[in-house]
Amino acid sequence: MQNISFTSAIRPVSLHKFDKETADIANNVTQWCIEGSKKGWSAKTDRIMDCTALGLTDGENVFLMHIIPDISSNKNFFEKIIAKIKQNIDITSEYIQGFLVGSKNYSRESQIGYNNFARFLKANKIPFSELKGGDTVHEIGYHARKDEWLVSNFDIDSLIRSGEKDPMKLLELGFDKVKINKLDEVI
Repeated sequence: MQNISFTSAIRPVSLHKFDKETADIANNVTQWCIEGSKKGWSAKTDRIMDCTALGLTDGENVFLMHIIPDISSNKNFFEKIIAKIKQNIDITSEYIQGFLVGSKNYSRESQIGYNNFARFLKANKIPFSELKGGDTVHEIGYHARKDEWLVSNFDIDSLIRSGEKDPMKLLELGFDKVKINKLDEVI
């Protein structure tokens, strides 16, 4: 833990750049349930729409899950999600940070599930950034060697192709709600 910076970068990229820069990530979360969660020095997931994706990192490893609304909105089942998180990463670590992405306004279960994750993070005093909603399907990936989250969706891709370069503007136009915690930076 000697080289931990406490500051994770969040970088919006084009769909092509996302694919290129995450091609070496073997931990691909493709099952949207507790069992599909992945832990390692890197991880990624795609097709986040009404689901919620939560990444927790201690600067050396990431634990990433992508959970469908029917599971994340069920209070009893959410207890199993919490147990899985605690089995895989030390949430009391001074280096722990979260990244929460997902949820859609049209689904009640989606909102409840997302809020369950947000409440869990707040209750455990885990600083986190969040990218909520948006009109398109999102994808995220994390590399520990750079302590960096890559984010992409069709809106971000279109804006980049049209010449937009401001990373915060890309996020704000690609999501309904953007909240970056003080430990993260958008690059």
